[in-house]
Amino acid sequence: MKRNAVEKLKTLVVKNPEIVEYLKRIYDRWADYKARVKCEDGSDPKWVNDFEYDCKGKREKVFGLEGWEFGVPPWLMRALHDQGLVEILYKSRSSTHYGVYDETMRAIEDVASMGIEVIGEEVEEKPVAKPTREIFSDIVGLDDVKDLTLDVLTSDKPVHLLLVGPPASAKTMILEAISRHYNVQILLAGASTRAGLRDYITENKPEIMLIDELDKIENSLDLSVLLSWMESQRLIVTMATKKAYVKCPSVCKVIATANTTKRIPPELLSRFIVVNIKPYTDEEVKAICINVLKNRENLDEKLAEKIADAVVKKIKSKDPRDCVKIGRLAKKPEDVDRIVEILAKRK
Repeated sequence: MKRNAVEKLKTLVVKNPEIVEYLKRIYDRWADYKARVKCEDGSDPKWVNDFEYDCKGKREKVFGLEGWEFGVPPWLMRALHDQGLVEILYKSRSSTHYGVYDETMRAIEDVASMGIEVIGEEVEEKPVAKPTREIFSDIVGLDDVKDLTLDVLTSDKPVHLLLVGPPASAKTMILEAISRHYNVQILLAGASTRAGLRDYITENKPEIMLIDELDKIENSLDLSVLLSWMESQRLIVTMATKKAYVKCPSVCKVIATANTTKRIPPELLSRFIVVNIKPYTDEEVKAICINVLKNRENLDEKLAEKIADAVVKKIKSKDPRDCVKIGRLAKKPEDVDRIVEILAKRK
């Protein structure tokens, strides 16, 4: 069984290298738990099997630990149970207590000492139509920026693009257009978790990575991960017992936006083609709003024009998102007047 247990653990580790750290935690906490099991008189029990012990002829069974007591996520305990590596010793509506087989403990020792090298699994490439300027049909003007973005997207070598400009300058709309075409998510730099980009790259191996508000990146781990991915097209995840190598499946690119470059570290900024975008004029904002409201929100032209005019003149906004918000609330022209009056009064 031991070799079988080792192979099962190795399979789990290949899929998620971070499991090694969790397995070591399970090992330490289960060993400590069993070491604290005593007979009523304080003497050490005689273990009958993995989970039962004898105290002077009286047979007892350990209660086990919950997933949170092991310090690992619930999904891992379920996965180990599905693989027959742990046993459920007690279950109620509110809790599940697990026991770790002795063979699993020995297998964890083996896996933790192997220094397993995990090579990033190749992602099966899904054919995506070559992007054209049509994907930016909602965006008015900026033809040169659109063309340069398409050049980056279709390049057969890694090139990274950073769009810099004030709010409501169509930066995020460009990201959203790319996101829709490639069916990839947009990451918010300022909201990433402790190992956010590392986990995202390890799990998705993104050929196109879209990052909004790059100037808000503060996590040093995210910065290190991004630099490595952009420069070498691979990521090395160093852990206590091994290194995990995650490779780009073909050509990987990063397209990001920022309000300013002042807070972006020079070593990161140097890896991008930086394009500065000027804010839209009022007429351009109105044209974008009408376009988006008609084509994406399915509003009639007169209502779209009324909303666009009100957003620019009464709310004094240059953000097309404000048009969309009002468009989703207003069913008729008088609704626009009422909503805009409230918003203008509260600005």
